[in-house]
Amino acid sequence: MKVWVKVLIGLFLGVGFGLIAQQEIAPIAMVGKIFINLLKMLVGLVIFASIVTGVCQINDPKKLGRIGVRTLFFFVWSTVIAIGVGLGAAYLIHPGQGLSLSVPATTNLQGSNLELIDFCISLVPSNPFLAFAQGNVLQIITFSLLFAYGIMLAGERGKKIYEIIESLAAALHNLTYTVMKFAPYGVFALMASSVGAMGIKVIVPLLKFLLCNYIACLFQILVVFSLILRLFLKLSPVPFFKGMKEAIALAFSTSSSSATLPVALKCAREQLGVAEDISGFVLSLGSTVNMNGAAIGLATASIFTAEIYGIQLSFLQIGVITFTSLIAAIGAAGIPGAGIVMLSVVLSAVGLPLEGIALLAGVDRIRDMISTVTNILGDGVAAVYVAKKEKHLDEEIYNYGYSNGESLSAEIGGEHHECHSSAVAQETGRVR
Repeated sequence: MKVWVKVLIGLFLGVGFGLIAQQEIAPIAMVGKIFINLLKMLVGLVIFASIVTGVCQINDPKKLGRIGVRTLFFFVWSTVIAIGVGLGAAYLIHPGQGLSLSVPATTNLQGSNLELIDFCISLVPSNPFLAFAQGNVLQIITFSLLFAYGIMLAGERGKKIYEIIESLAAALHNLTYTVMKFAPYGVFALMASSVGAMGIKVIVPLLKFLLCNYIACLFQILVVFSLILRLFLKLSPVPFFKGMKEAIALAFSTSSSSATLPVALKCAREQLGVAEDISGFVLSLGSTVNMNGAAIGLATASIFTAEIYGIQLSFLQIGVITFTSLIAAIGAAGIPGAGIVMLSVVLSAVGLPLEGIALLAGVDRIRDMISTVTNILGDGVAAVYVAKKEKHLDEEIYNYGYSNGESLSAEIGGEHHECHSSAVAQETGRVR
């Protein structure tokens, strides 16, 4: 049985157990707290390994050409728009309203009382080891970026340490997978504790959270992506969605951008007319660093968590959520259970209680279905955008599903068939 199925089972069993118990049971609550601590354990090292390996990979000269810069630029601003859409939907729907939880005593809200200058100073760690020890996510991000830059400057001598960090990333990948195997039990314990203490009223905010995510993702797909195609590329959005339908179906059913990549490549090349080299580069890179749907999920989850704990976020904290959601969406690729782990990164950066993950972990798979579709379509739009700008887009294939040569062959074949049919009919008439 797959982990996500076990998580859903844990969710429903936890709700049922909590309704029966009608109180928080200490041993079960302890299991939930252990799960939260395991997530906290991963945050700092996952950020460090993901950012360092990601930046160093992009340093490949092949990826730093005109196409690479254009692609990365598109990825960044489309993801920022997605975060804005997610925040907007959350503030319109208010998914966390109706549920009031007490802020855990260990929570240390950051940024609410900081001035901008003090905040900027606090981004730079005086002691990176202390930043890791305290779980200061923003300082870890700063150190990781600077460390990756140092590796690039070191050239050949930096390759050895890069290989070590790449091995660290692989080890963390496996460790994350192991921790997520514990997720069904953690979700059961957390839901049982929450429902036992609060009752059935906890379910309504979760449904509102899912509704909020689906509305935001559909807005990104149907409005933002369509406007990009129509206004910037002068292309009709209809052939795009028609050409990507196979990838959409697979993304929704598997919730895996990596698993959908081969089908997305086929759709881009054969049904959208994107040149093979462009589609290979953009879609492969996009499946790693372009996560519009994941960014929406992180933004809405942050607002949801703030609302259920009654925490008012400052403008500066909203900026931190935007920045860390962008970084987390880029660093989330290839990590099993990435949504939960990356959410812990964003919540830690703002100082929101990680206990909010207790409610969201159980419905993460349902959220991830529409998020993966958004991720894949965002990559597809990027491929079409870059191909169009580089004059490597066959618009005949994009609009009609075939090139001029194929169209001509079809027409000639049709005419030949008509002539042949006419000749046969005449011959048949003579026989008759």
